[in-house]
Amino acid sequence: MNVTVDTQNQIRTVRISGRLDGTTMQELEERFLRLADEGGSRFVFDLSLLDYISSAGLRVMLLAVKKTKAVGGKLALFGLNDNVNEIFRISGFSTIFSLFSAEEEALAFVS
Repeated sequence: MNVTVDTQNQIRTVRISGRLDGTTMQELEERFLRLADEGGSRFVFDLSLLDYISSAGLRVMLLAVKKTKAVGGKLALFGLNDNVNEIFRISGFSTIFSLFSAEEEALAFVS
């Protein structure tokens, strides 16, 4: 898994590629918590290059949305491929998250 973060207009875009599972989730969790502790409250997650997400990865995503909402912030996801989208749908997470197909839509939502 690879994680990069871009910040523009106080919106942090977190780009995740590869596999988000039990062996990689801690890296994302630590990175997200650091961003949130720095005052981040508006996040867009780019999942267009995410190949796979496990239940451990879903747990990190749930932590992110809960922590963001707790401070009155917003979080959006975009670019889910068919496999990742199916995992979100089956797990019920598609009703918890704001999902978008394009980055522009996600950015507009959190602005």
